Amino acid sequence: MLLVSYHAGMAWSDEQVAGLRSELARYDRPIKLSLDFLDAKNVQPLPGYLEKIEDLLLTKYGLSPPRLLLATDDDALDFALRLRSRHFPAVPILFSGVSGSRRASLQAEGNISGVFDDADESQNLALMLRLLPRTKRVVIVHDQSRTSLAQVASLAPALALHPRLQVEHLTRMSVQEVQAHLRALSETDLVLALPFNLDAQGRVISHEEASELWAAAAAAPLAVTRDVSMRPGVLGGYLITGRQQGEVLGRLALQVLQDQRADDLPMLAGLGEPTFEHQQLRRWGIDAAALPSNAVVLHRPADWWADLRPYLGWLLSLFGSLLVIIALLVNGIRLRHRSEQALRQSTQNYLALFNGSSDAILVRDGKSLAIVDVNPRFCSLYGYSPAEALLLSASQLSDEANLYTGEMITERINKARTEGPQFFEWRSRRRDGSHFWADVSLTSFKLPKGERIISTVRDISDRKQLETQAQAFQHQVKQIFQNLPVAVFVIDAQHRVTFWNEQMTRLSGVAAKDIIGSQEAWRGIYPTARPCLVDAVVDGLGVENLTQLYGDQLRSSDEVLGAMEGESYVPALGERPELWLRFCAAPLRDEQGQVVGAIETVIDVTALKRTQESLLMLNQQLEARVEARSQELELAMEQLLQADKMAALGSLVAGVAHELNTPLGNVLTVATTIADASKTFGQELLGGRLRRAEVQASLDQLHDASLLIERNAKRAAKLVADFKQIAVDQSSTHRREFALRDLVNDTLSMLSSSHLLGQVQVQVDIDPGIHLHSFPGPLEQILGHLLTNSIKHGFEAQAEGRITIQAQAQGSAVSISYADDGCGIESAALRHLFEPFYTTRFGQGGSGLGLYIVYNLVTSALGGSIEVSSKPGFGCRFDLNLPLYMESRSSGI
Repeated sequence: MLLVSYHAGMAWSDEQVAGLRSELARYDRPIKLSLDFLDAKNVQPLPGYLEKIEDLLLTKYGLSPPRLLLATDDDALDFALRLRSRHFPAVPILFSGVSGSRRASLQAEGNISGVFDDADESQNLALMLRLLPRTKRVVIVHDQSRTSLAQVASLAPALALHPRLQVEHLTRMSVQEVQAHLRALSETDLVLALPFNLDAQGRVISHEEASELWAAAAAAPLAVTRDVSMRPGVLGGYLITGRQQGEVLGRLALQVLQDQRADDLPMLAGLGEPTFEHQQLRRWGIDAAALPSNAVVLHRPADWWADLRPYLGWLLSLFGSLLVIIALLVNGIRLRHRSEQALRQSTQNYLALFNGSSDAILVRDGKSLAIVDVNPRFCSLYGYSPAEALLLSASQLSDEANLYTGEMITERINKARTEGPQFFEWRSRRRDGSHFWADVSLTSFKLPKGERIISTVRDISDRKQLETQAQAFQHQVKQIFQNLPVAVFVIDAQHRVTFWNEQMTRLSGVAAKDIIGSQEAWRGIYPTARPCLVDAVVDGLGVENLTQLYGDQLRSSDEVLGAMEGESYVPALGERPELWLRFCAAPLRDEQGQVVGAIETVIDVTALKRTQESLLMLNQQLEARVEARSQELELAMEQLLQADKMAALGSLVAGVAHELNTPLGNVLTVATTIADASKTFGQELLGGRLRRAEVQASLDQLHDASLLIERNAKRAAKLVADFKQIAVDQSSTHRREFALRDLVNDTLSMLSSSHLLGQVQVQVDIDPGIHLHSFPGPLEQILGHLLTNSIKHGFEAQAEGRITIQAQAQGSAVSISYADDGCGIESAALRHLFEPFYTTRFGQGGSGLGLYIVYNLVTSALGGSIEVSSKPGFGCRFDLNLPLYMESRSSGI
C-alpha cells in the first residue's frame, strides 16, 4: 500500500511515484501496488478528516494487512504509523521525502526505514556564500508546514557559523507580501526558497508555481533545494529530486520483499546534486569554474573553444617540451642543485613556522584521517606528548557529551576537500577531561606523499567567557530597568515602542505585550493620539516647538545633551484618576552619535503637587496671622525694651524670635530642599547613574522632609496663637511624656535637612529607656541653640568637627552632657557666657542672646540647672541637670 501526502499532478509527488514504480518493475514477481492520495496541500489533515480517510481505506481494502506500507512525505508517514498502530501492528513501513529531524523518533518506532529529503542545508549555504562573497543578508522564504519548519531548524546551525550575516524569515505572509519584500532586496542579499505551498490567505501553490513567483519578483540571487523548483530565474543550489527519492524508496522496498527486516536497513540521507542555471550565473557574476566539479549547468550554450581547449593545452605542452628539453638536459645538474637547496630552505622555513606557531597545528593523512604530526603548541594545549598525539582520534579531542562528535569533524574534512577551507568554533577536550572553546580551521593540501589535512586550533575560552558575561550584563541591565520603581519606556528611530517596564504598565494600565512594536506610546497616558516627549526627542524638536502641548512646563536638561524634562496635567481616563506627571526624555545614540531612539521616565507627582498646594495655602495663612499680630508684637517690643533688659529679652527673644521663627524657617528650608532634591533625582535618573538603593534613599529623604514640614507647621500655628503669654508664663505649652533619645534625633534630623550641620558629625549616646514627663519644646530649643553655637563659634575655623550628646538617669533627674571638639572658650569669657548681649563676635552679626536664652529655658521652663566648662583649643562642654517629671512651671523666662 502506497500513501502519498499530496495530490496527483503535483510534480514532486508524481516524480516520487514514478521513481518507485521504475524500481519495483525490476522485481521478478508481479507486485500489486495500491495507491492513495491524502491531498494534504488542499485539505488540512485534521483528526476528523483522517478518520474519514481511514474508514474509506478500510472499506476499500478490508482488514487484511498489506505486505508493506509505503509513505511519501511527512503527512502520509504519520497516517501510515496511525494505520499500523490501530490495524496492522506487524507491517513494516518505508518512507521517502521526510524531514531528517525525525530520525530519532522514527528509530524509536521500530520496524521502519526510509530516505530523508533534507538537502545538506549547511553545505548549500556555504556554497552560495562562497560563490556570492558580498552577501550580507540571507532571506529565507517558507511556509508553516512541518517540512518547511524542519528545514528551517536544520539550517539554524549553519547560519550560526556566520554571525555577521543578517537573517530574515518571510513566512505567515500572502504571496503578494512575499513578492513585495523580494522586490525590495539588493544584490548583496541571498534568497533561500524552502517549501512554500500555503500562504497566509489560504492560497495553495505548487513548488513550481512558488519558484516562478519568487523568481519573477526577486532582486537578489534565488537558491532552491528541490529539482521541481528549478525554474527560469532561479540560480540553483544542491537539489534533491523527487525521482531519486522514489528510486531509493523502491530499492528499500525490494530488499524488504526479499525478506530483509526494515530495522536492518539504514535510514538514508538525501543526496543533493549541485545544479545551476547558466543565465543566472552570468547575471550575478559567478564564474562557472568556481562551481563544484560535479555541478550541472543548465542551458549553457555550446562553446567550440571550450571543447578544443583541453587538446590545445596538450599540444602546446608537447611543443614546449620539445623546445626546452635540450635546455633542461644542459642545466639539469645546476637546477637539481638549486632545487635541493630551495627544498632544504623551504623545509627549514616550514619547521620554523610549524614549531613556532602560537596556534595548535595537527596534520592528518588525507586517506585514513590519522594524525601524522603535531606542533609543540598542540601538546601544551591538549596535554598529550607527540607520540600520544599520533594515536588520537577526532572523538578523543572533542566534547562528545555535548554533541561535538568525531563524525562531525569527518564531515567538516570532507567539506574542506570539496568546498575549500573550513572555519568554525568547536568544543575541544584535553587529556585531563577538561573542555575549552576553540576556533578551528581545516585545509586540504595535495602533496607528493598524498593528501594532507592541516588543522589549526586557537583557544578562545576567554573570548567566549566575555561574550557570556556581555549577555549576562545585557540581561541584568534589562532587569534593572524592568524593576525600577519609576515608569520607563523606550522607542526606536521609527517611533516604535521597544521597552515598557512594569511600573509603566501600572501607571498607564497598558500591558507591555499590547504596546511593544506599536507607535502608540501615548496610550494609557492621554485620551487621544498625540506626540509624547520621546517622539519630540527622536524628531529633534526643541522646547520652543512644544509650547502648544506643554506650555511653560517644559525645559531643556542641563545634565544630558538633547534631553528635555517637564510636568503636565493629565485628565482622568477611564477608571484612572486625574494625574500630575513629571516627564524626562533623553536621546539614545549609536557609536557614531546618531539618534537611534529615546528613553522617557514618567513619575507620578500628584501627591507632591497636592502637598505643595497645601503648603502654599498654609504659608498664606501663616503670613496673614503674622501680619495680624505684627502690630501687637511691635507694641510688646517697645514695652519690653523700656523694662528690665534681662526679663524683656529673655521673654521676647526666646518666645518670639526662636519659638516662632525657628519652625517657620524650618518649613521654608525643608520645602526648598524638597524642590532641589526632586530636581536632582530626576536629572540623575535621566543620566542613568542611579542605582536602586540610591532611588530608595531619595524617596526616604522626601518622605522624612514631608513629615518635618507637617510637624513644624503645626507647631508654628500653635506658637503664634500663644506667644503673648510666653514672656510671663510658659504653662500654656503642652506637657507630655517623651523619649529623650527620640527628641534629640528628631532635632538633629531637622537640622540635617537644612544642611546646617555640614561636615559636623554628631554622636548620640542616650539610653532609649530614658523618658521625661516635661516640656519637649524648650528642650528642642536648647539643643538647637547649643548646636548653632558650636557650628558658628566652635567650628568657625575648622572644616570638620565632632559633637557628643550623652545622657544618664540619676534618680528623679537626668544628666545631659553636650560637648564639642571646637576651638574652646577663653576663661575670661566663661563667667559672662550666660549674660544677655554678651558676644565674642560683636559687630559680626552676633546678638549675645543665644546662651542667655538657653540659661533661661533650662532654669525657668524646665526647672533644671546648667554648667559650662571649656579650655581654649580643647572644645566646650555643657552639663544640664533636669527633673524627669515636671509638675508645673514656676515662672516665665
